Parts: sequence; structure tokens; C-alpha cells
Amino acid sequence: MVRFSLEQPASICSLLETVRPALVVSALRGDFEKQLAAHALAADYLREHGGKLIYLSTANVFDAHMERPHYETDPRASASTYGEFKIQCEDLLQSRLGSRAVILRLPFVWGKHSPRMQAVQAGCRAGELEVYTGLSSNHAADVQIAEWVEWIIREDQGGVFHVGTTDVVPYQVFLERLIAAAGMKPPRLVQQESPGILAVLSSRTDLPASLSWDSGQLVRCLCR
Repeated sequence: MVRFSLEQPASICSLLETVRPALVVSALRGDFEKQLAAHALAADYLREHGGKLIYLSTANVFDAHMERPHYETDPRASASTYGEFKIQCEDLLQSRLGSRAVILRLPFVWGKHSPRMQAVQAGCRAGELEVYTGLSSNHAADVQIAEWVEWIIREDQGGVFHVGTTDVVPYQVFLERLIAAAGMKPPRLVQQESPGILAVLSSRTDLPASLSWDSGQLVRCLCR
């Protein structure tokens, strides 16, 4: 297995030259400046050799304006360091790769063994769980994201995609539904006020129906 480190830019170049990818799917985590540098190296390699990069971005590119859900063509504006960093990454990749940079913006991401799901399970066992009140959102599952990526690759799709459930629900309501469906003992909810809507919905008309999940389908997926 070929490995690389954000701390060692040369290792990224070595990885690219060894693997010679025609497609890169990026879900990097770590220091923001080092991530930017890594994405610049990947984009430059793909620009020179030909190839596509699928970048997992975030709903937080819109978190300066949380009055409503946002769509792919909405202008971005972030009030958070995280959201602003993601905007920088999107801009870097699109400026260097053009249409060969594919952007997937994600809301809250869940998986059966994800840190978010583990936190809910731990809170239920402890009898106390922190929950955002006043916040409405949509959600995405890891397997759902994988289905979108597979479709984008198979159909050679490009552009910006908002991946997530088609309905926007209060965050507390979603958690209560998830806990009930999983058969976990309901904990005492410690309320943390976070008013607004953090949701990314799609206005694209070229998506297959199989990619459209509502929150009920996502909950069932997590609890199977």
C-alpha cells in the first residue's frame, strides 16, 4: 500500500507518480493550509496528465446565511473558518481543473460506525445526549454518498452536486426518530441552541430517482 502524509508534500507527489490516477476522490482531513497544498499538488498533476477530481465539500459554505436551504447555484458565504476553508478548496480545484473538478456538498454525514453515530449510541448508554435546538437540516449517509460517487464516475458527470436527504427536518426530531428506530433507550436531551437552517438541496434535473433519499430511508439504512 502506498501511503502519504500531509506533513510531507513530497510523499503526495510520490503517491501520484506511483499510482498515476485518472480519478481522485478527496475526503482529506487535517490542517487546512496543508490540505490546500495537497489539493494544489493533486490538481496540478491531473491538469498535466488528464483526470478528474471529486471533492467532498460541505453545507458550511453557506453558513453565513441560514435562513433557508441552499441549492447548487446559490452564492456561497461562510461565517465559519471551516466553511471558508472549503470555499477556498472549491475555488482552487475549479480554477485549476475547470469542469474536471466535481464538487459534492454534504450536510450532516452518518454511517453505522461513524463518529456521529457512535456519539449518539454513547449518549444513549450514558442517559444524556447533546442536541441542537432551533436547527433544521438534511442529512447524508456514507453509503448514499458512495452511490452518488459511483453514478458520477459511471456516467462521467461533472459540476456541483448537493448530496443529502430531500427533506429538511429539525435536528432534534431526526435524532429522536433515529434513536427510536435503532431501539436505543431515549436519553435526556441536553439542549444547545443553534437556530437556523443548514441544508443543501438539489435543483438539478439530471439525477436518477434512485439517488433521492428522504430522512426515513436514511434512518432505515442506519438501523438495518
